[in-house]
Amino acid sequence: MLWVRKYAPKNSYEIINQSDAIKKIKDFILNYRKYEKKALLLWGPPGVGKTCSVYAIAREFGYEVVELNASDVRAARNIHEKLDEAIKGKPFFHKGRIIFIDEVDGLAGKYDRGGASAIVNIIKESIWPVILAANDPWDPNLRKIREVCELVKFKELSNTEIFKALKKIASAEKLEVDDKVLWNLAERSQGDLRSAINDLQTLSGLKRRILIQDLAILGYREREIEIFKALGAMFKASTLSAAKNVFNNVDMDPEEIEGWIEENIANKYEDIRDIFEAYDWMSKARIFYGRIYVRQYWDLLKYYTAIMYGGVALAKSKQYEKFTKFRMPSYVRRLSRSKDIRERLENLLGDLSRKVHSSKKRVREVYINIVYGLIDKHPEVAKSYLRNLGLKEEEIDFIIQNLKSL
Repeated sequence: MLWVRKYAPKNSYEIINQSDAIKKIKDFILNYRKYEKKALLLWGPPGVGKTCSVYAIAREFGYEVVELNASDVRAARNIHEKLDEAIKGKPFFHKGRIIFIDEVDGLAGKYDRGGASAIVNIIKESIWPVILAANDPWDPNLRKIREVCELVKFKELSNTEIFKALKKIASAEKLEVDDKVLWNLAERSQGDLRSAINDLQTLSGLKRRILIQDLAILGYREREIEIFKALGAMFKASTLSAAKNVFNNVDMDPEEIEGWIEENIANKYEDIRDIFEAYDWMSKARIFYGRIYVRQYWDLLKYYTAIMYGGVALAKSKQYEKFTKFRMPSYVRRLSRSKDIRERLENLLGDLSRKVHSSKKRVREVYINIVYGLIDKHPEVAKSYLRNLGLKEEEIDFIIQNLKSL
């Protein structure tokens, strides 16, 4: 059983440091008919308690929760199919019902096919309280949803709060774990308690006594093993279906997989004609994807992956029996090398977002972009600007030195 479920809050009093948000949610559920705006939009960074708060409060009130994850169901028709009955009917075994739509910011962008408008209609038609959740509610694509919702902010959890939660779980699971390990997990989670708990459970699967060096297994390793195995099977495949199916259980988007295939064609194939044919199929897949994007025909993605996986696999004139050490894409290697720098920059962005009362995304797009434009020609102006934002000299120097390298 996943520990995030096993140790999920049983009631709202177990939610960490979100008392104002909890109070607002409870009042809305009990008095939603009196509210001018007919839904709540809970927002804040991942892993701070938005979803578990809804379920904990529902349990206290004797309500059932009907949940929809918006990032999984984007088309208007599918959203109505999932929720039409729930928003109008009555529960058999509960006092009431909460309609909960999670990850509404998953609607934003190219994949949304009327989903935002459908959610607005759900909010207007529902006889039950509707609660939505998002990490970043300020995306322009969510404007219609924001107009009918009252926003409720969830605060980022501190490293100390996450450390205490992990220590409690470690004790309950009878783990021998050094405080340094728990503190490291808290720091690397960047305020996300859920990810910290998942990391602790991953480490516990190795042994009951966890040491600081065991932290090395976390990171990209699991995903790398999956993609390496899938690449090996794809390059050996001799049929279209075999080439496609090997990626069914790889937790990556096709566009991400595309980079791994491109990196390893010349690494796997030796005959220049095979290499040419493989890259030719990759270019055709990229052209097809461009047409899908422009015309918004996302139902045709399966043909993009068929051209890419099948084309590359069947481009070979013979089976290559040699052992191949597959490489991760060069851009991933660059990101991996700069991981520590990026983590510290992310922490600074978090501090800055609290100081200017804005989301990390907006800090990145507005404030940091200004600094980015000043670094080359006017570094002193960039430093002065960061000082005015309340950053310390050492933080300013770090940003100036590393921002351009990412």
